[in-house]
Amino acid sequence: MKKFLSICAAFIFVGSIAYGQKGKEIVLGLGGALTSTSIINQNFYGEPEIDFAPKMGYGVQFTAGYYFNEYIAVVAEIQYSAQGQKYEGKQAFTDPNTGIAYNFTKVERDIKLSYLNIPLFFKYTFGTHKAKFRFLVGPQLGYLLEATQDYIRDGKKIGTEITNLDGKDFVTDAGDITERFESIDFSFALDVGTDIYFTKQLFLTAGFRGNYGFMDINATAYRLNDISGEYSPSHNLWGGLYIGINYLIDVQGYSQRSF
Repeated sequence: MKKFLSICAAFIFVGSIAYGQKGKEIVLGLGGALTSTSIINQNFYGEPEIDFAPKMGYGVQFTAGYYFNEYIAVVAEIQYSAQGQKYEGKQAFTDPNTGIAYNFTKVERDIKLSYLNIPLFFKYTFGTHKAKFRFLVGPQLGYLLEATQDYIRDGKKIGTEITNLDGKDFVTDAGDITERFESIDFSFALDVGTDIYFTKQLFLTAGFRGNYGFMDINATAYRLNDISGEYSPSHNLWGGLYIGINYLIDVQGYSQRSF
């Protein structure tokens, strides 16, 4: 919670600086996203891995930006983002703790990650009065709010137990898995799209955004070797369509320009 409050305070501070500038414009907006989301490199804690399956996510964000001129701006967001990965396939293994042999013909695992993301974009626009192409690029800080999973093997939970690197036993198919992931993710985001103007102040944004996380999202104690005896770090990867409605505000009260 302290990290969450610190992030929000930083965002408000940036916004207050934008409001304090004279002779320029700021933009405020609301938006949403429909994304395809995945986790690069599986982590099945030493049990057999299964095939990746498509997973859809979504995002909801508040936007605040500062325009230096009609082409260049800095834009920040506070965004709730639903991410994760699905898996579907078969598993066959022997539980080392109990000696029970399993041969599952239908395995479904759905990891659900909820993040508070804060991207900071450099924005460049060009084009006509009514429609302008836009390009955004910048870093993104993500704070994990919650991590859960639906892990079903042949229609039920099995409850196999494994020991993590701290010596703690945990149930592989438990529902709440927040402790298995790092609380912070740092990533790089790229957004390409169009700003469509209804008036000189009101405009719609639509574009494709992609995001790649640089950090291993697995918590240190859960970076266990796979069934072949190796460990590969896991990274968030997602992309999709972002749409928002935005309004330009003149902080000096002069006539609005068409940005």
